[in-house]
Amino acid sequence: MANRSYLLVGDYDGINPGWQGGVPGLEDQVLAEDVFCVPLLWLALFRPADLVTATFPPEDEDDEDDGPIEATAPLAPKERALAQLDAAVPVLNRIFDGAGPLDDHAALLREGLASMPGRSVTIELYEIAVLIDEERFYRDLRTALGSLDRPGDLAADRSRLADLAQLREGRPFPPARLVLDGLDAPDDDQWNHTRLLGTRFLRPVPWETAAETPA
Repeated sequence: MANRSYLLVGDYDGINPGWQGGVPGLEDQVLAEDVFCVPLLWLALFRPADLVTATFPPEDEDDEDDGPIEATAPLAPKERALAQLDAAVPVLNRIFDGAGPLDDHAALLREGLASMPGRSVTIELYEIAVLIDEERFYRDLRTALGSLDRPGDLAADRSRLADLAQLREGRPFPPARLVLDGLDAPDDDQWNHTRLLGTRFLRPVPWETAAETPA
């Protein structure tokens, strides 16, 4: 496995569209990707009620030892996902107090999502869930999404979210326009920028590529 996560926008009735086969233009519906994590602001699009669990046939149906795969992933209508992103930003600013506001980062993610056709937003994250302990991953994911509405122990919430996103803590968040403006930054800032937003897949993303100026 490549151990990647993907943020997708399309007309989905279920999770993991890449597993369902026959989805036309699926690659063009991937806004961003990341590796070994689920970026922080992707998580902010969802809440526990958006988590969907489904069972899929084994990859090799002829292998008697390879049983069905149960997977969980978030799925929400795009407008609700965007509203939940907006609502999560002040909560994240509180949880990550001292790291700097995330308003500008969220605005760039919102721009990217809003520009894409499709009525639903989802994350394919199974390859991340199975990296170490699948049961623990889903438990932590549900708790982390719940903290975006009702933060509890802020230190625990911060640690859990940072772990899911694989953020390198101990320094302020990098500027939202770090890549856009070609700013000099240490490796930790480059790393954290991607762990906040992900990186482009096939299409340009607003936090990495400036919009074209009309002639």
